[in-house]
This record gives sequence, C-alpha cells and structure tokens, in this order.
Amino acid sequence: VKQALCSLIQQNIVTFSQSRSGAIEYKSLPDAVISRLRYPRYIHCAKMLFGDAAELLIEEMLLQGQTDLNSAVVKVTNKLNESLVASGSGLAEISQNIVKDKVTTLVKARLLRRCENVLRDKKDRVVAIQSNTDPEVLFQLPSTQEFETNVGSKRHLPSSSEVSAKRVKLEPGVVVESQVTPANQNEGPGQWCVNTHQFHHHFRDQAIVAAVARHIDQKAAEVVRTMLRLSETRTVPTSSESIPLSFTEIYSALPKDKQIQKNTLDQYLKCLSENCSSFMTKIGESGGGVYQINFMKAMKAICVSQIETIVLERFGSKGLRMFRVLLADKQVEHKQIDERAMLPPKEAKEILFKMFDENFITMTELSKTPDHVPARTFYFFNVNLVQLSRMLLEKCCKAAANVMIRRQKCISDNKRLLDKQDRVEAIIANLVAEGATEQKEEIEQMVTPSERVQLQKVGEATKMLEQSAIQLDNTIFILESFLNYMVQPPPPPKK
Repeated sequence: VKQALCSLIQQNIVTFSQSRSGAIEYKSLPDAVISRLRYPRYIHCAKMLFGDAAELLIEEMLLQGQTDLNSAVVKVTNKLNESLVASGSGLAEISQNIVKDKVTTLVKARLLRRCENVLRDKKDRVVAIQSNTDPEVLFQLPSTQEFETNVGSKRHLPSSSEVSAKRVKLEPGVVVESQVTPANQNEGPGQWCVNTHQFHHHFRDQAIVAAVARHIDQKAAEVVRTMLRLSETRTVPTSSESIPLSFTEIYSALPKDKQIQKNTLDQYLKCLSENCSSFMTKIGESGGGVYQINFMKAMKAICVSQIETIVLERFGSKGLRMFRVLLADKQVEHKQIDERAMLPPKEAKEILFKMFDENFITMTELSKTPDHVPARTFYFFNVNLVQLSRMLLEKCCKAAANVMIRRQKCISDNKRLLDKQDRVEAIIANLVAEGATEQKEEIEQMVTPSERVQLQKVGEATKMLEQSAIQLDNTIFILESFLNYMVQPPPPPKK
C-alpha cells in the first residue's frame, strides 16, 4: 500500500495533507486520471509547436510524473542519437545543449513547471504538499545546477515505479521517498513535471479557432488565433476573459503572409464582436478599439454545438429543432413547442417526452392554486445546460472506459497472433539490415493467409476503438471546460 501511494504521488494522481488531528490524509485527483487519456494529444501538441526534441521531453516527463531535468535531458539526448544512427543519415550527434535549450523553451511556454514544495512539521517530517500558484515561482527558468547530476548525494534519479528525492514519513516510524524542494535551497536538483493546464489552454484555443473558421472563414480564425497567441502567457490561467488587446497591437502581430489590411481587420473584428455568440467584446475605443475574448461564452457556444450534435444523433433532426426552440425561448409550454418547431402535435409530444425521459430537458411546474391540480397547473419545459453537461460527461467517461476495456480484450484474445507477427517483423528487419533479402519471402510465409486476414481485422478494430477514444476525449474536454467556467469551486474549509 505504501509503495502504491508513493507511485501515485509520483504520478500526480494523489495528494496528501495533515488533518486537524495530525493524521496524514490522502486525496485522489480524478481530473489527473482523466487527463491521462490526453497523453497522446499532449505529446503531439508539443511536437507540432516545438519539434521532435520537445515531443520526447514531454513523453519522458509524462512517463516519470516528476523527475529532475538532468535525467530527462540525458534520456532524450540518447533517444535522439539512437534514432539518427538507426536512420543512417550520417548527421552529427545531437549534444545535450540543444535539448537543454528546448527545456528552456518549454518552460517559457509554460508547458513545463516546477513541482510544489512540501510542508514540514517541527520534527522535520513532510506533512503536506504546499500549493503554489505564483507563476514567477512555478515557471522560473532552470539554473545550470539543475542540469547537473547530484554526485555523492543520497538522492537518486526517479523512475516510473520509484519515488524521488526527499525522505518522508507517511506514518509514524515509516520512512519513504517523496518530493524535493527547489534547487535554490541546496537540497539537490528540483523536480519538474508537465503543466497539463497550459496544454488544456492550447486545446481550448484550438477549439475556439476551429469554431470561428466554421462559422465565418479562415481569415477570421487567423485574427482570433493572433489574439489568443498575444494573450497566451499574459492572461491569468483561471480568468474567464483574456487581457484587453488594442487594434494596433492585433494588426502588428498578424502574419504578413495572410495579407490582412487594416480595413479588412476592422470588418472582421466588428463581425466577431457582433456575432459568434458574443464571445468577443469591444470594451474601448483607444488605439483603434480595444477587444477582449470571453472564454466562458466561447466554451458555452462550443459546448452547445457539441450537445446539439448528440441530440441530432439521438433524436433526429426534428428533436434538434425542438431542442433549439427550448434553448432560444428558455421556458416553453409543450403546446407552444410544436407550433414554434413547426411539427405535428402528436409527433412533437412523443419526441418531447422522450427527451424528458432521458433527462435532456427539464420541466418546471407553476400552479395557479396551492393544491397543484393538473388542470390548473402550467408545465414549462427548459434546458439546464449545466445539468445536461454533467450527465453527458458521466456517459462519455463510461463510454471511454468501455472502449479501453474492449480494446484490451481485442488485443488479449489475439495476443499469440500479434506476438508471432512481431517476431516475423523483427526477423525480417534483421535480414534486411544484414543484406540477406533473398530469405525475406520465406520468412513472410510463416504467417498464413488466414492469419493475415485475422491480423487485418484486429488492426481495423483497434484503430476504430482508438479513434473512438480520441473523439470521446475531445467531447469530455469540451464538457469539462464548460463546467469549469460555469460552476465555481467551493471555498476551501477553514482550518
């Protein structure tokens, strides 16, 4: 149990604190578990933004959970050089300085951050993790000492199953390993981890840009992308609005190859501030106009669009028309819905109560008399977006779990065949490397035609399940982002 707790703390899935009675209490972080579905997206995003070295760095940091920079740099440098040798390109070896520069770039982009400090009691025992939201501390650039091996120290480099660098008492009389304090306290190299929140901001920005491109055009999307890039590291992470940006600042930051003139930019900004669910507002006239992006309204519009897609698949186009009527008019009687949706009363009533039965819409009773007699009671139907988003989020999480189980079952049922394919491919690769290509066909015949058909079916099934998991995770992310903006967290308990 103690070793499992240490591994979970190392992977940022569990945190701990000291209760009033002095006992150490452990708390799981469900969001950290769900975010593991997005590991491929994190890695791909890092590659698209900063290249192959950044991709391997993020992959290594995600694998370890928490690690020191020297260990990550050494492993990534070795992987890059091994890939160069395997490709036979003949290029010079990559030095660690190139990878170190990439680490600094990732820290400046806030994709890597320092791990939290720990709190100690009077007996110098670690009793809690100190929460720190100061960006100057979390994203302080690494020093030269943090890229060096701590020779002669009792601390060792962490692995995925080990814990890192500071001895901690989880229970009286029991000593295990846990986090370290920053390097400026002379206690060895500090621990670093991936800042998943910044990746989520990238995904949010991508969703906003894609929505603008669908509703208007690519040039409008480029204007929004420029505004998001300008406010990326200057906006408070928990803020529902971006920093104000002037017309002059936006125009000077636009890519020159897009050839967007000042009058064209002014028209796009006016269109964006008047349409697109009003997620962009004009808050001033100085500098040609001051504009601001409202992330909460933007994510609400994207979430509504996602929910409408689900309603369309579930209840058809007629159900979607009724759903949009309820969204637009807030509170509607069932007799008015068929008129505004232009549907036959009988069919509209059937679809309406089907949506009500599946909790896609809610009903409010307004009685004329205290006895709530049905004949003297009005029944208004409406859409509670927060409640509906929570229900769909729960269903998406269950579906994601089912997809993972189904994929594991598909692989385990065909494990023998997949292992045989791997062995054959390894033998062929060795023969090609040695130049003995004449034996290649003979080795390929070790896999029979029926086995090849089965392998093709397994490959198609696993690919479909992987794509389903990616689509489910995208829906989960949109619903989570909307709920995070709409629902305020409860205040922390008083100690």
